[in-house]
Amino acid sequence: MSTLFSQRVLLLAISLLILNSCKDKPEDPAPKPTATFTLTSSTCQGTCPVTVKNASQHATKYTWNFGDGTTGTQSEVQFDHAYAQAGTFRVKLLVEGAGGSDTTSRKIVVGSGAACSYSVVPVNSSITTPTTWQSCKVYVVESSVGISNTLTIQPGAVIKFKNGAGLTLTSGGRIEAAGTAAEPIFFTSYLDDARGGDTNGDGTATTPAKKYWSEISLSGQSGSRFEHCQFMYAGSSGSALDLWGAAATVKNCTFTRNGGGAPSFSGTLDAGNSLAGTVIQNNTFYGNELPMRIINLFSLDDSNVFHNPQNTGQTNDYNGIWMEDTSGNSPALTLGETEVPFVMENTGWDAPLTLMPGVTLKMKAGTSVQLNGAGRLLARGTAAQPIVVTSYLDDSHGGDTNHDGNTTAPAKKDWRAVLINGTNGSAFEHCQFLYGGSGGSTLDLFGGSATVTQCTFAHNGEDVSIVTDAALDAYRADAGTLIQGNIFYDNIRPLSITSSFDLDNSNTFHNPVNSSEKNMYQGIIVYWDNNVSKPNVSWGETELAYVNTTDVDVAKNKTLALANNVVLKFTRDVEVILREGTPGQLLNATGTGVLFTSVKDDTQGGDSNGNGAANSPAAGDWEGIYFDTAPGSWAQWSSIRYDKH
Repeated sequence: MSTLFSQRVLLLAISLLILNSCKDKPEDPAPKPTATFTLTSSTCQGTCPVTVKNASQHATKYTWNFGDGTTGTQSEVQFDHAYAQAGTFRVKLLVEGAGGSDTTSRKIVVGSGAACSYSVVPVNSSITTPTTWQSCKVYVVESSVGISNTLTIQPGAVIKFKNGAGLTLTSGGRIEAAGTAAEPIFFTSYLDDARGGDTNGDGTATTPAKKYWSEISLSGQSGSRFEHCQFMYAGSSGSALDLWGAAATVKNCTFTRNGGGAPSFSGTLDAGNSLAGTVIQNNTFYGNELPMRIINLFSLDDSNVFHNPQNTGQTNDYNGIWMEDTSGNSPALTLGETEVPFVMENTGWDAPLTLMPGVTLKMKAGTSVQLNGAGRLLARGTAAQPIVVTSYLDDSHGGDTNHDGNTTAPAKKDWRAVLINGTNGSAFEHCQFLYGGSGGSTLDLFGGSATVTQCTFAHNGEDVSIVTDAALDAYRADAGTLIQGNIFYDNIRPLSITSSFDLDNSNTFHNPVNSSEKNMYQGIIVYWDNNVSKPNVSWGETELAYVNTTDVDVAKNKTLALANNVVLKFTRDVEVILREGTPGQLLNATGTGVLFTSVKDDTQGGDSNGNGAANSPAAGDWEGIYFDTAPGSWAQWSSIRYDKH
């Protein structure tokens, strides 16, 4: 019987095993598609074919954008696409499959001109009639040549300059130099054998170098255009292309091996005295002393490149964009360049200035950025791309802009301040303010409202006698100001506020990676304006104390609310005055951890007077809390320490 039972159990187990093995197994998830392809072009005139090799995986659908206004759905491993003309194009591919989608893109330069047999044309007299310089010719500019009419330069033309020579526009002059990606226009040295051949006929006896020829100067004549041009070996007078007093378009050009640096710091492309309407886009700068100087009359996007595309380590000596201040009013502008910093001297802004994520401003010694009138600063970075405002000497942000290696290092008060001068609506988000504050303040919200969130203030300040001058100086800020989620460390004074706005417990007053690195005066300086603009004020910060240097005068029908663990400190002769004569105006005054004490009391809220253990608190250090009734009285709460009453 036992044997029969065992056999039945065994048969049942085998049956269950067979049934389970017959169940559908879960299918493996479909692999995610990957988009990848290569492009090959060849020499062409007119129509330019490009061979596309598609190596994408796990895709069932292909969507092509060829960058010339045409699209396709080709799924072949290899196919050709014909471009109507030579140029630079961005090809994009979107692939889709059961496992999702993927996208990629590649840039290609297609087409090239036919080989030239160059003839040489000397240029030694002024251009006074409409003139065209032709392809496959070398024009040798022998001296400083004036242009008082339109000079049109065809794609493929080579302009060589003898030592010190240049072109200068005079009244009525204009240059129309529109090359192509396949046939750029060259402005180069007379000694340059690589462009247009050995024009000076000396074989390899001479070679070109920086600052051999002078410059092209627009000299107050607007309307010139330079596209797909290459400027090389210029700058003996400062720049290679000087847009002085003019509006011009400079696009898809290359500037390499030019001057523009010390002592004038004019820039290889000098737009420091150009006019509104100037456009500078998609240019490449490398091997120059200083790439570019601009003025606050036009925007600059992130399309320009400041390194050799074939060798990213080859940049410029002073690798930055110098900013000039207009003598008039600036229009609304956007600065977007992120590869190199903007080097700022004293500038005033009379209309909104927008800084894009990743922008760096490097401030020269003692300089300020000031927003006036209708000006406001919109600086909204991201956690991944903060906006940085720092010292010109700071090599850790934007590289060695001052071109001195490690000879100099940044320090507190290297530059002055960003001053919001009576304007409303500025916004700072994910910004870093470093090494500023000569004079005390670094970001000064004087007479205006602003939002300052998720920003870092570090290594700022000067120990001045005006105690409200802090890294973030909001002691004269207007109602509507918001200060949240910021970090303050290694500043002289971190923050000053007024009673026009609330302050919560979201800000941090130490280095997040080194909690012992705080601020010299570890306190929030308060200027009390009698609640003129905000009747009900709330204070919630608990890491350090609110340091009151003026009377906290709470008017009738107004209140001050304190969160638990808030500490208020007071300097000599300062008091709290409750005009209604009741504790009800000071909300949560006896809450958990709430204290009222002397500024000398380092046991509560840190070393707020910045002198270490040089002095100790004592009775009479401040006045106390006064109920303004007839005859008047002083609060006697246990949370009040070192007062006179």
